[in-house]
Amino acid sequence: MFRKTVGRLAAAADLLRPRTLFRTLSRVDSLADRTRELTTAVEALRIQTDQLMTIQRVDWEKRLELARLDKWLDADRIAAHINAAFDATLLELDPYPHIVVRNWLPDDVYARVIDALPASVFFAHDRDEHWPVPFGVAPLYSRQVWAFVANKIVGEMVHGALNRKFQDVICRYIRAFVPTLPREIDLTLHPSDGRIMLRRPGYTLLPHRDPKWGFVTGIVYLAREGDSEAHGTQIYRVKDDAEAPTSRVYYPEPARCELVKDVPFRANTLFAFLNSEGAHGASIPKDAQPPNLERYIYQFRLGPTTKVINRLIALMPPEQATMWEGAKTARASGY
Repeated sequence: MFRKTVGRLAAAADLLRPRTLFRTLSRVDSLADRTRELTTAVEALRIQTDQLMTIQRVDWEKRLELARLDKWLDADRIAAHINAAFDATLLELDPYPHIVVRNWLPDDVYARVIDALPASVFFAHDRDEHWPVPFGVAPLYSRQVWAFVANKIVGEMVHGALNRKFQDVICRYIRAFVPTLPREIDLTLHPSDGRIMLRRPGYTLLPHRDPKWGFVTGIVYLAREGDSEAHGTQIYRVKDDAEAPTSRVYYPEPARCELVKDVPFRANTLFAFLNSEGAHGASIPKDAQPPNLERYIYQFRLGPTTKVINRLIALMPPEQATMWEGAKTARASGY
């Protein structure tokens, strides 16, 4: 009995020796790391399983509707509606050029777009909760409807309407940093970076300005039935404003940002603005109700082609060209 007790005490004393203790702690840390890795892998597998089960269920439920999409998504009718909605919308200039287009889609088309929103499980793989359009993993119905939105509605119809609406202010904006702008240069802007974004309570995006070559930003509010108009987009005037000192996202000091307008999260509404001055932001308080509140938006940007970008940079003063050269890199990487 005495020998066993002595043996136990000796073993305990050995564990407390620095070298032995450090080895033990190292093993514990390694085990904790492996446990975290395993937990992450199991969670990823759970999400993928939920996604596959949702795809299987929705593909079956929407199999008949898929066959009718061409009839429902009549491009000529949608284009006529979009052109009329944009023509009837005033281009506002305070604090920077922007438009808020109400009922920008026919009601039945907007309902179809909302119906095709991917379930929230398809945003779980991305810590920022973004779903790239039209390449995200989702049921076939969602992918086909949203491919039509990205390629046909935004890529052609909205693309043309926004270029017409912003043409004059874009020219004036570019002349501010390219005074010798040639008349023959093609300043048509093209859409990119389309993605559906999911925002929840606790989401905060401080007042900021988007990367330079994204001349126009478009935000579509994807409000579903029962959603309130709270938690849209705030637009700001910036005191002592100047050109953004960085090529990427620019955050002016909050104290310099003066709220001008709160664009509501309103169904079938498109908000677009020139990324030239001021700032915009969005937030949802952590205690927003209900606790499972969700806000979906579709965001895209319009900018010039790489060929036009290179030509504009070549026409800039050297000190300014350096800053915009960096912005070109940011655009190539998807902002």
